[in-house]
Amino acid sequence: MKEQKWIHEGLITESLPNGMFRVRLDNEDMILGYVSGKIRRSFIRILPGDRVKIEDFSRNPSSVVVND
Repeated sequence: MKEQKWIHEGLITESLPNGMFRVRLDNEDMILGYVSGKIRRSFIRILPGDRVKIEDFSRNPSSVVVND
């Protein structure tokens, strides 16, 4: 069965080690996210203040994938 994913937008508030970030969603929730996909392979820098799109696979609602 394919997992349902949710797309959200948010603002990077803090950069953490190992490609992890604190993200404030547009609805003011704070979550922990990590870089995945082409961004990780291309070594694109994500800094506090950047707007990102994130995918949430609902396995762990406090951890999501930064995908933009």
